[in-house]
Amino acid sequence: MKAGVDKTIHLFALLHVATVLVCRYTGVSDEIWLTLLTIMMVVLLGIRLGAKVELTAAGVIVTNVLGFLLGTSGARLLSLVSGSELLIHSLATFATTEIIGWGIFGFLTVFSRNSRQQTSDNTGKHAPPGKTIRKQHILWLACALAIVLLFRMMLTLPFSSNWIYDDNVLTIADSIFSNSWILVMILCLVILTVRYLRTKCRNWSSLAKTAATLLSAIATSSAMAVAAGTGIFAEDTSVPFSAQRFMQLFVAALALYLICYSIVYMIDYALETRSAMYEAKGKADYAQFQYEQLRRQVNPHFLFNSLNILDCLVQDGQTEHASSYIHKLACIYRYMLRNDSKSVPLKDEMTFVGMYVDLLKERFGDGFCVVTDIPEDLGCRKHVIPCSIQMLIENAIKHNRVGGDGMLQIRIAAGEGHLSVSNIRRPKVSAGPTTKVGLRYLQEQYRFMSGKEIEILCDDHEFKVTIPLLDNNPLTV
Repeated sequence: MKAGVDKTIHLFALLHVATVLVCRYTGVSDEIWLTLLTIMMVVLLGIRLGAKVELTAAGVIVTNVLGFLLGTSGARLLSLVSGSELLIHSLATFATTEIIGWGIFGFLTVFSRNSRQQTSDNTGKHAPPGKTIRKQHILWLACALAIVLLFRMMLTLPFSSNWIYDDNVLTIADSIFSNSWILVMILCLVILTVRYLRTKCRNWSSLAKTAATLLSAIATSSAMAVAAGTGIFAEDTSVPFSAQRFMQLFVAALALYLICYSIVYMIDYALETRSAMYEAKGKADYAQFQYEQLRRQVNPHFLFNSLNILDCLVQDGQTEHASSYIHKLACIYRYMLRNDSKSVPLKDEMTFVGMYVDLLKERFGDGFCVVTDIPEDLGCRKHVIPCSIQMLIENAIKHNRVGGDGMLQIRIAAGEGHLSVSNIRRPKVSAGPTTKVGLRYLQEQYRFMSGKEIEILCDDHEFKVTIPLLDNNPLTV
């Protein structure tokens, strides 16, 4: 728990009670003052927890709407055990502030943790609390504050004693909140609005998005108020539908809309953050994979062995052989350095693998062989990650005995949607522990680009890696 959060919530609960007492004794309405205190509490919690300003704004709306309903419900329950109006309102206010304070603390903790995790995956550093609210985002908070204050001022008109007569706030709210048809319709319209604005209106300004949200809220609440008042979704029409009734139902419908919108927005934001976090992780893994590839490209052992072999060929006077060797070595490095794309045709990868195997045979002779079984049509239609098959062959050479008491056979076989590289296990006696770093990053890349896993089979007899074959238009990072 963040240091001082519990003290902040308790302090604001006491300030709410003090405000109630002062306003009651002075005859001043306490609604606006309590609303302002609640807003201050949510904003301070958001800053302490490093929450995004959009989530803080949503928290301001949902806590004030729920705070009003909880406070009213609590006062009604306490009136059953006490006749002191001052005591009732003080206890109800204190309990409501504690509930919404800890509730918003829980929500913001979860969402701010996801945001910091995304930042950590992108930069390697955690975003410090309080750095997420920037000047260009203050409009979100300003709009949230305006909505809450306007909503509370509207409550003073339709729910005053001159307007509601024998009704009360809970009765009117219940006619909206307990109507399943209205609840479902508002929830569906809220989901459509949130998703549309996030996916189709990404380039809109914050002001335009806010205006669209307010228009949707007003239109939806008006329609639901008319539907509830005229009995479209219920048979009970005992209360005449009038301008007074419309305003009462409109405010109740607007409260429900704001609650649904804030909750849906938080959930949608969390899902978007999670998706962005996975995308950032994929980019980081791809960058690491590229680094591993670059490290292999300049592998000093491979280059040292190649130069030694080339020197031997020159010393022996095998000029044509040496020229062919140089040509293949140059083609290999050209392929490695040129192919920084996400995928390459399978036939290009196999051509590269053929040259790589030829160079290895200059070193190991007949100590190993590579057998391929790949349908010709797959070479043009399917793609693989550059150097992935070469890496698997290198892995087999690295961890198995080549030559000596037998030949190491490496088999490359392809089907319609996959390709496998396998070998009979001949572990080196002095082989050190394997880190499997190459296989792990290869796994991450195929998962990110195709959504599929590579399969690794390892038993006492065989080691086999199966990778998915990609289409001509694989996903890009």
